[in-house]
Amino acid sequence: MPQIGERPVSTTLNLTVFIGNGFDLSAGMKTGTAEFMDFFANKHESNEGPVGRLAKKILEDGPQNWADFEKKLGEYAQVIEKTEKDPVGAALDCKGAVDEALIDFIDKADSEVTDEFVKANAKSVIGSLACWFGALQPREQGTIERHYSSPYSLVVDFVTFNYTSLLPRLYAEFGSEGQTIPDDAKFVYAFKTRQLVQIHSSLSRDPVCGVNDTSQIASNDLASNSDIANTYVKSEIQKLLGSKDDSDAASLLARADVLIIFGLSLGESDAQWWAAVVEQLKKNASLFVIIASIDVPTSRRIPTAYLRLSKKNQRTSSPFWRSK
Repeated sequence: MPQIGERPVSTTLNLTVFIGNGFDLSAGMKTGTAEFMDFFANKHESNEGPVGRLAKKILEDGPQNWADFEKKLGEYAQVIEKTEKDPVGAALDCKGAVDEALIDFIDKADSEVTDEFVKANAKSVIGSLACWFGALQPREQGTIERHYSSPYSLVVDFVTFNYTSLLPRLYAEFGSEGQTIPDDAKFVYAFKTRQLVQIHSSLSRDPVCGVNDTSQIASNDLASNSDIANTYVKSEIQKLLGSKDDSDAASLLARADVLIIFGLSLGESDAQWWAAVVEQLKKNASLFVIIASIDVPTSRRIPTAYLRLSKKNQRTSSPFWRSK
């Protein structure tokens, strides 16, 4: 492993991109948390049981993003424990209703993405990753170049936290062979994609929605119940479904030289992945993490605005950080 100040002989960089719902929203998809809450509430507003009460509670709390919504599912367990005669049965009914509604909601949004849209945008969207280095400020570029000399040959892996088919379709349309580099990608001489993993599965393979671990289930009795853990905790759901998406994603993270995070709220319901990123930073002094934001170009013009944006994004004063 290269030491600080050393440059690898090869200029090939493994670029892993973590993609969240912000990506789908930026493409115009109607996959916002508020839209789902309205969809769920409308579907179950006449239900006088635990599912209907969950719908009302979700609307009252108004989670701002998917991570907050998933966290609320765990917090609501405390209400179920206190108000329902059969807490386990009620909790399972609620989670089942959420999962079914989520499939219907995402399927509707996903069906509106046309083949024409995919074909028209695949090259520009996927190819834009070739411009990541040029988007950094000179000081940031210099820090990276102490480890990796430009120009770079990029091999790109994707880990999407979304259930939709938008990114997989763009990825498939773009292709995995070497691609023509955009004119403004001055620091890249080769670019190709390699692998894509939908870390929370997809519409066609049982979407995984839930909390990070049993500590986020706000009822000791429910948290200790294996049926609840198997349906509420993401890692346990993966095991129940026989999925290896999480282990595949971990492999892509482990081989990354540069990790780009876009459209993710970095919420507590995916805490295992942020812990995994930190562990990789500890192991690899040449790993760089870049938090991409469409707000950065505007905020950079005004120092106070950029400072506030930086604090919002993990309290770092630049778009990337690295292990020391």
